[in-house]
Amino acid sequence: MAIDVGTTSVKCLVMNQTGQTMAQASYGYPIINQKPCWVEQDPLDWWAAVIQSIKDCLEIVHAADIASISLSGHMSALVLIDGDGQPLCPSILIADTRSAKQTSYLRQNYSEAFAEITGNEPLDAFTVSKLLWVADEKPEILEHTRNFFFPKDFIRFQLTGRIGTDPTDAGNSLLYDPMKKDWNWPMIQELDLPAHIFPELVDTTDVFGAITEQTAQQTGLRAGTPVITGGADMACSQIGTGATLDGTMAITLSTSGQVVMGVPAHHERGVGKLTFHPGVNADSMYTMGTVFTGGLGVEWGYKFLFHKEAMDRSDYSELARLTEEMKQYSAGSQGLLFLPFLVGSGTPYFDPKDRAAWIGLSLDQKKSLLLHSILEGITFNILENVNVIKELGVPVEKIHLGAGGSKNMVWCQMIADVLGMDVSPLANRDGSALGAAVIAGTGIGMFSSIEEAVSKLVKAETDISYNHEKHQQYQKLFVGYQQVYQSINRYMNNLPN
Repeated sequence: MAIDVGTTSVKCLVMNQTGQTMAQASYGYPIINQKPCWVEQDPLDWWAAVIQSIKDCLEIVHAADIASISLSGHMSALVLIDGDGQPLCPSILIADTRSAKQTSYLRQNYSEAFAEITGNEPLDAFTVSKLLWVADEKPEILEHTRNFFFPKDFIRFQLTGRIGTDPTDAGNSLLYDPMKKDWNWPMIQELDLPAHIFPELVDTTDVFGAITEQTAQQTGLRAGTPVITGGADMACSQIGTGATLDGTMAITLSTSGQVVMGVPAHHERGVGKLTFHPGVNADSMYTMGTVFTGGLGVEWGYKFLFHKEAMDRSDYSELARLTEEMKQYSAGSQGLLFLPFLVGSGTPYFDPKDRAAWIGLSLDQKKSLLLHSILEGITFNILENVNVIKELGVPVEKIHLGAGGSKNMVWCQMIADVLGMDVSPLANRDGSALGAAVIAGTGIGMFSSIEEAVSKLVKAETDISYNHEKHQQYQKLFVGYQQVYQSINRYMNNLPN
């Protein structure tokens, strides 16, 4: 059983050792926006969704047939618990930017120190900034904090009663030293953070604990069922998308997009452009490019064009029809260009002042053409991510496409044409859940290694060949895209505060 705690919902998946999904269920929960730039969730909402998802799965699969359980969870979100194990405040999510002041302080004083150890510069996304914000603005909360950890750790605590985290999530705090495989205690002391709140570190594939009697009563699981530590969602996704294999890059097309590739170590050419993270296997590392506007851009465009607050089933049918209509359009969307930075830019710019823009609007453009231009703009940003990873000297031999956006064959073909490489949409698009299931099986010896499981279970649905002529056209258009980006970026950064 895999429990994947996402930013919008939890997914529970039960898989057998051949990779067949036996049961799955999902429940959502709200995001809390108390103030501008604040993005929070209640950890107890996660737990309620987990309980219901497990119960639904156990209506299909018997609890006695669950050999082990592991977890995946969204990265960098800060969870603070008191002495009774209760959340002291809502979890501060990765997208929360209230800690801009703290991040600026870290960048001015410790950028080189962080980059040397982790390969990363301070960003609001990393947990260290969020911890410092709590220390500065809510010191009374920190005084009552027993431990901090991450979303999947909170759920595992509910399952087992034991507190801890793993290197893949700890790495997203910027306070973990991957060489020493321990917390960076000198930096923790330098920043005057209380050492006692840092949880025990347990390897991702170790048996962490077992389902307690209380949890068994709440969920229907069998008491004593082994619980394997689990990992951060992108570390699990690296497994589930096959990006642990040499030469394989994974591009996931969810609300945001990610470009993930295994690397031997962090590289100075990527510092400040990409992020580097500990992988599931000991001494492994992956680099990640982040496309803030992935599927979010398509959803925004549709709701904007159709005056919708939210999308329902009929809207997705209409979007499918518009996507079919897109097949008639040539590269360049008839002169229409979309800059995809609706929420600022990720890789390789990381500029919060960046904004989206449509260039080349006219009176007679169809909605399908506008949406086609959105896909092209997002894909150009994906290409920027891929190019930065290639600059590290890592050979890219194969590209896997995962997550919901990979169901869109028009987008998949566009990605192949823009990148100038064949791409392979995956049969199982739930990379994080599949990765957590692999960890669950590896932790009890069902698989001899992560690599064995990946080679058996991660399969491409089909291969999509790129069109050489379109690729040449996109190469020229990409130069124009970058020139337009630079102009708009200068304009945004010259606006009065």
